[in-house]
Amino acid sequence: MNKTFKILEILWLVMGAIGIIMCGYFITIKDNEGAIYFLIFTMVCGLMYSIRKRQRKKHEAFLEHQKNNKK
Repeated sequence: MNKTFKILEILWLVMGAIGIIMCGYFITIKDNEGAIYFLIFTMVCGLMYSIRKRQRKKHEAFLEHQKNNKK
């Protein structure tokens, strides 16, 4: 389960990086209106990344707490 949280976290981070690259591409090569969509996409990816990271850390702390209680 912990690997799943880590994979999802990395996936959102990569998607956010792709969004930044595409936003820069649309600003320089294409129109600014198209760049707005990728900027919003990047913000959503950043939000989801932070949520997943917080969720993973809470899950790791919970597992560590359970491990310490069993001893």
